[in-house]
Amino acid sequence: MATALRLGGELAMVALCQAQSIQKFGMFRRALSSDLTTALRPFYFAVHPDLFGQHPEQRQTNENSLKLLSAHLEALYQHSYPNEDAKVLKFYVRESTSAEKRDSFKLVQIRMDKGTRDPQRFIQNLLESCNLSTDYIKTVKPTMQQKPQESMANQPSHDYHYNMEFAEFERRVRNEAASRRPVLSTWLAENAATARQRAKETAKLEFEIDKLKDVLVKDLQLSDARYECGWNIEHYRGCLKSLQRLTQTHRAELSTLRNRVVVFAPFTGISLEGYVMLFTGDVQSNWIDFIKNIPQHDTYLNVVPLYELALSQVLRGIQIGRRKFMPKTQARGYANYLMKVTTSLNDFLSKQAYPDKWPAKLQEFTIVVESEAGPLMVSPTGQFITPATCPGAILVDFITQNMKLARERMTKYATDKYLEQNLIEECIRELKLQALTKDDAVTPDKMISALTDLRRCQPQHFEHLKLHISHYYSVLTDGIVCIPWDFMQK
Repeated sequence: MATALRLGGELAMVALCQAQSIQKFGMFRRALSSDLTTALRPFYFAVHPDLFGQHPEQRQTNENSLKLLSAHLEALYQHSYPNEDAKVLKFYVRESTSAEKRDSFKLVQIRMDKGTRDPQRFIQNLLESCNLSTDYIKTVKPTMQQKPQESMANQPSHDYHYNMEFAEFERRVRNEAASRRPVLSTWLAENAATARQRAKETAKLEFEIDKLKDVLVKDLQLSDARYECGWNIEHYRGCLKSLQRLTQTHRAELSTLRNRVVVFAPFTGISLEGYVMLFTGDVQSNWIDFIKNIPQHDTYLNVVPLYELALSQVLRGIQIGRRKFMPKTQARGYANYLMKVTTSLNDFLSKQAYPDKWPAKLQEFTIVVESEAGPLMVSPTGQFITPATCPGAILVDFITQNMKLARERMTKYATDKYLEQNLIEECIRELKLQALTKDDAVTPDKMISALTDLRRCQPQHFEHLKLHISHYYSVLTDGIVCIPWDFMQK
């Protein structure tokens, strides 16, 4: 279960909690740099109103304060400081993650005034007030602020080139940030005890969740129950209890779930694997309405192979694949994506033929169709990745230009994936780790580099840790230790 839940807590907010906060409370993406947005994720997770569903007073307070915080951060970005008295934001945070104290709250008050005009400093103060880690934000490179729009508007003919002086400044700042980067052995010595304590505190909760899950799987005759939403494990327990309550009031309707895999996820629908996805933010009545209509949703799942076959035939027998870490997609939407790409290619073929240099068959290659706004690229594993809206002519030209690259990456990945797995097993054994996982964004070559460096480390600080290879240093609420894959590089 630990592997399935490894991205709980702060890391999980990337997928759902932060996205909801941005949309709901008006946090414009352009208002902050990506680094500062990342630094805010633990805070969003700690105060997000959805975490206080059973406590309306705390939920409303946090919701109102988040709206004010959004406006304040926008003002910091725009350099438009209102001439009004300072305001105090009030947020409720849980005093402890333990099950016994989950309903105990602490009120945190944060002063907003014109005294702190640096967004980075303000966010650091915000995290410190909530007793959250500031390790990441202290490594963020300071950015030179300019009045937005004003300078460009007043000087339309000005040429904004990066000159040598700015390049030198940027180099110094980058070197200074690198010099402040923690040494792994030192950082582990300071944080390993905290990680072990947090893991110990959540062990009881994990046992309770496993027991509750086993009862539900047996009672509803499920194939399995999983949690892929990304929130922390307390939220997983809440989802399981909600489904358990439904067994007492809607037993007949839940018979549709027999022999199915139920996944608590960021959306409701039927996945490409046939899993029943239940959105963790939905009320129970919405779950029941969807479960009643599962047979209709299965209709789309049944036609997906036909759409995949049609696209394969149009592209000379190319394999239709899915990325290893492809986000879960509803079968209904995926069928529409396939149809759009097939239609675009048929339109292309109605005007001209495929290039002469193409082989008669493309079965050695794999194409992955993702969302309408996805990338057009060759993945690290050698797959062609295309958005559903890509015009046929552009897709054909892209495949033509990148066949050689796709072959090279497929060959490399065929070797790297076995080397990566062997190194993972060796590191777990030699460092006496409890678990070793990685971010989806860490490609095999990066993981191999990290694992090779790890084998040179002394094992005393790693013993019994759950280690997660990522892009930053952090200790998550469930005791998982995140380290960057390039921790040895300066």
